Order: sequence, then structure tokens, then C-alpha cells
Amino acid sequence: MKKSIIFITILCFSITSIFAQEEKKSKTTFAIMPIHNSGAGFNNVFLGSYDLKPRTKLTFYSVFWVNPSFGNQGKDLFLETGVGLGFASKDGKLFVNPSLGFGHGKLLSQTAGTKIAESFIPSVLAIYNSGRFEFETYHAYYMSLRGEGSSQDLMLNWVIPGFKVSDSFSFGGFYEHLGQTRVDTGDTKTLYQFLGGYVKATLNNGVWFRFAFGPNISNDNLNADEFYKIQAFIPL
Repeated sequence: MKKSIIFITILCFSITSIFAQEEKKSKTTFAIMPIHNSGAGFNNVFLGSYDLKPRTKLTFYSVFWVNPSFGNQGKDLFLETGVGLGFASKDGKLFVNPSLGFGHGKLLSQTAGTKIAESFIPSVLAIYNSGRFEFETYHAYYMSLRGEGSSQDLMLNWVIPGFKVSDSFSFGGFYEHLGQTRVDTGDTKTLYQFLGGYVKATLNNGVWFRFAFGPNISNDNLNADEFYKIQAFIPL
């Protein structure tokens, strides 16, 4: 009898532990987002979140840039890391995510080698998704913290409004801008300014692919007259 009680007690604790672990797991999400565009090159974005409340998340991210011009011939490549808070509306259509991040490497400080926290990166992402309309906007300021006489600050913005033809397909407009807001020497320049359209395919497992294309309308001529950007979102 005692053995049976002990067995049942252990079984109950085991089941409770399993459900607790499942509940804990359900609060955490993780995704990867590979991106490649003709102006800045390739990067991998790692996105994670943890549910704090029903409509509030703790978010965190890392961006791994592999463009060799952002470092020293493949070394000291630019790395972004950050945390934030995500807020969802009651109807679940709107999500706003302000974040605070740091850049590591030498891209903004223009030093000889890697500097930890060489730049500070406040940003905000907003996503709206209804039955027929989708909208995404992102704004980030890249501010040098450890420059040595030739540093720069950058501003990155994009605005992407679109229409959903079905649950699996959407299209719309695409605007993205990357420009210098401050430089230690010389005049500030627009690195690129893309204005075009996009097509997007969404799968029933949460994966989506978006291809944007069009003209580069920047007058500084630092990139080609046309652009492309391919992006995927892959939840794990």
C-alpha cells in the first residue's frame, strides 16, 4: 500500500512537472530571419520573446552582419544585441516593440579593431495585421559611443504598407532609408534610399518570405540605381 501511495505521489509530481514545463515553454518564442539586400549585404537576425503578461512580452534580438566592409577583411564584423518590450493591442492586430541595443565591432567607431559596445542602438518596431491590410515600420538610431576621430552615426528607417489578397499572398509598397546623421569629418550622406514594391508569401506554419525591389532614389550615388531585398521569417 505504501509503495502504491509513493508511486502515485511520484506520478502526480511528474505530471505536474511536465505540465509546468510545457506552460513555461509556451511562454517563449524564437525565430530566425535571414535578410539580404543589395545595399548592406547579408545578415541573420535571431528574435526571441518571453510572455510577461497576456499582451506584454520581453523581447531580445541579435543581428549578425557578415558584410566584409563592416569589419577588417572578415574580422571584427558588426554585431547587434538588444532587449525590449513588446505590447499587443486587445484585438491582437497591432504590435509595438521598442528596444535598446548595442553594436559591437568597428562599423560606427571606425577604430582599428573590435570594440565592445562601440555604439548604442535605440529602436522601435510596429506591426499591424488585419484581414485585408498589413503594415510594418521600423526606426533605429545607430549612435557611436567609442569613436576615435572618424566615427559616424546612422539612421535606419523602413515603412511597408500592403494588402492581403489571401492568407497566403500579399503585396504592397516598400520604402527603406539608411543615412548618416553625423560624421566626424566631411558631410553626411545618404547611403541608400529604396522606394519600390514587394510581394510576400505566407505559409500555414508561420513561415513567410518577402521580396522587395525597385529604384534607389538616393542622390548620393553610393549604391546602384536599382535595389532588391529578400527576407524570410522562420519560427522555431
